[in-house]
Amino acid sequence: MVFEETPTDSKGQEVEALTLEKGLQNLEIIVKTLEQKDLPLEKALSLFKEGVGLVQYCSNVLDLAEKQMEILLEGPDGKLQIRPASFDMEG
Repeated sequence: MVFEETPTDSKGQEVEALTLEKGLQNLEIIVKTLEQKDLPLEKALSLFKEGVGLVQYCSNVLDLAEKQMEILLEGPDGKLQIRPASFDMEG
């Protein structure tokens, strides 16, 4: 039997596993907080650093999801084949 390790913070307290959705939600909160004019510089820098980490995490989750996706295609012989998905990125 395999048990997943419960994530803990720096104090050893159990924390909720971060999902893509929760990461994006936290990032939105950080952006709104950073838009406040009366935010002390030290707090702003701390939030910015946290936001950069969240962007990296969310990007990694999306990259992994893209690699795991597969497309079901009909081959030339009429049989169905599973192939990795290929996404062209517009920039």
